[in-house]
Amino acid sequence: MPEIETARLRLRPYTLDDVDETAVILSNPEVMKYSPRGPIPQDQVKEVTQQILEFFIQHWKQHSFGVWAVVDKATNKLLGHCGLNFLPNSPEVEVLYRLDQAYWNQGIATEATKASLRYGFEEVNLDKIVAITLPEHTASRRVMEKALGTWLCNRSNFSCA
Repeated sequence: MPEIETARLRLRPYTLDDVDETAVILSNPEVMKYSPRGPIPQDQVKEVTQQILEFFIQHWKQHSFGVWAVVDKATNKLLGHCGLNFLPNSPEVEVLYRLDQAYWNQGIATEATKASLRYGFEEVNLDKIVAITLPEHTASRRVMEKALGTWLCNRSNFSCA
């Protein structure tokens, strides 16, 4: 599983050693507010986080792409995750991102998303990558607009400018 570096970030494969740090991020109801699964009950956070990381790890093994742990290069702190994932019961690949609330509104999700898209198009040779959010999730929509320039990105209209 490859690693990617950007100006501020290192996108690296998740390991099960990341469960505790990731559980802290995912335990925040605001972080999980727009997640399809919704906020995780506090008594289930560690178990659900382990299941999520196991899914991400298996996805990489099965498809040669997936979701990375997003780490601050300067501090080595885990900030959240970003990457590519098959949508359930679909041939569509989505770009997804979720960050610790302390790192919102700093361009980190956009930076990680652009790196993930570049990897998907240039290394995996995907023809199309989608991004999905609820219309009321304005922060996620801004990331999509900055990273993709639109709601749908494909090889012909992708730009990392």
